[in-house]
Amino acid sequence: MKWAEFFREYAVLIFLYISLVFCNFLFLILLKVDAGYLIFYFGLFGSFLLFLGFYIFWKKKRFYDSFFHILQQLEEKYFISEMGIQANFLDAKKMMEAIYEIDKSMKERLVQNEQANQNFRDYIEMWIHEVKMPLANLTLLLHNHSRKENELTEQLRKLEDLVDQVLYYVRSEIAEKDYFIRSVSLKKVVYEVIQRNKDSFILRHINLELSELDGVVFTDEKWLIFILNQLIQNSLKYQSLKEGKVRISSEVKSDQIILKIWDNGIGILTQDLPRVFEKSFTGSNGRTVSTSTGMGLFIVKKLVDQLGHQIQIFSKVNEFTEVQIIFAKSDFYEVL
Repeated sequence: MKWAEFFREYAVLIFLYISLVFCNFLFLILLKVDAGYLIFYFGLFGSFLLFLGFYIFWKKKRFYDSFFHILQQLEEKYFISEMGIQANFLDAKKMMEAIYEIDKSMKERLVQNEQANQNFRDYIEMWIHEVKMPLANLTLLLHNHSRKENELTEQLRKLEDLVDQVLYYVRSEIAEKDYFIRSVSLKKVVYEVIQRNKDSFILRHINLELSELDGVVFTDEKWLIFILNQLIQNSLKYQSLKEGKVRISSEVKSDQIILKIWDNGIGILTQDLPRVFEKSFTGSNGRTVSTSTGMGLFIVKKLVDQLGHQIQIFSKVNEFTEVQIIFAKSDFYEVL
């Protein structure tokens, strides 16, 4: 709080007080009161005004300086009502009471919203598990009919992947409660994802190359399978008309292991690359492939970050796209 602010706040009262003292001073002059008494009178009321002004200014300055100092240090500003700030004048007490009531109302609403969100997440997860059952039954039934089995199986697999995408999107909001970091074989995870997408590879005549997958990384196996499945689905979805190829390999460095998923599909425009992980961003490829939603890579990036890994994409239009997932060596997780 500054003196200029204080004077603006009390300008009217100061003016009225000075006017009153001045009127009294003139009245005493008209009564021909002794000059010494007038000087004493004027000095007394002037000193009283200065003392009162300094006292009120000091009380308010001490409170507001403390209030805003604490407020600036708080990362979550709404905790200000719980910091035990002592109000030493009426305006401050009323302000703190209002802040407390506002904060109380906000917390009650947050609890209600969180409960509603939790109920929604619980329902979505239950619905997804219910939907997966008939999808699994349909997949089994297809094996009894050889006609167009691959096409039908691929469509069912797409439905299952979309259902999984919803499930993992919901869980990504509270992923820390759902994952468990442990040593995972890259080969095991990659083979499981390839097996899951084998019908799509066969139907689209995509050549698959696997190499250098003997490494072990520290991650959550379930989350990594979902992440790799999304990336493989993208490689299959954005293939060009030429002979398709997908190559999965890994590179071991002194402090990290890099898993690489490369394809010779339609690629990504240079100006789109910085935005591919944004929510609902489809870019130019979204106009080429109508089934693009822009959610797959957004969820992948969110999960990769929460697992403590890194992800990056390199691409050249009509030539290739390569996605790299970078895993820290075990020392990083042992320290954590």
